[in-house]
Amino acid sequence: MIYSASINGIHMLKTYNMPLESMNCVQPPEIKKNSIDIPGRNGILDLTDFFGRTFYENRTITMNFGRIYDKTIWPQIYSEVLNNFHGKRCQIIFDDDPNYYWEGRVSVDSYERTQRLGTLTITVDAAPYKYTIGNTSEDDWLWDPFDLDYGVIREYGNIQVNGTLNFIVDGTPMPSVPEIEVSADMQVRFNGKTYELKYGINKIYEIEIINGQNLLTFIGNGTVKINYKGGSL
Repeated sequence: MIYSASINGIHMLKTYNMPLESMNCVQPPEIKKNSIDIPGRNGILDLTDFFGRTFYENRTITMNFGRIYDKTIWPQIYSEVLNNFHGKRCQIIFDDDPNYYWEGRVSVDSYERTQRLGTLTITVDAAPYKYTIGNTSEDDWLWDPFDLDYGVIREYGNIQVNGTLNFIVDGTPMPSVPEIEVSADMQVRFNGKTYELKYGINKIYEIEIINGQNLLTFIGNGTVKINYKGGSL
């Protein structure tokens, strides 16, 4: 099977007939290590998880594309690719990983051509986590890329609260603070603590969605939307 990638909605194979030369585009991010060398102590004091979890550096995604075109067409194709992507912040979806998108700054790093055969290298300075498609109440996730075996459909909009409502948010490996939008003032209970929600959009940093099931208990009357971005390494 021939694989390629979509960059900001432009599929490189369908639009330019360019497959990926290799699928090894994404390599692991570097760990943000933090340590202190204390005299008189064996080894080092590892503070990498000081804030309760491991953090990561951005990662570089490298995509190599190749294609044979008439030599008079290549300048037009090259300009189109530059105009569409070079220097811009983009979202990238790989054909073999359709439930997630990567996000970062794109560079067209090299362009080589020998008569009709041309190659392009596109790199992305990307966030360490890939984001799930269909994360929130606002996302228009698509059936085409959605995997019914592994995908999680998150219906987090128009949650009706009449008194008290327990609501489960399915968390992912990437910790994330959601935005909670309410139609009227109410309260939310999370991990044994109660927080005030004011009309409109609320972002409470003590409410962090982690991997697994996260219970939110809403108290009041009105509707709730939870805008949550999940992700995975």
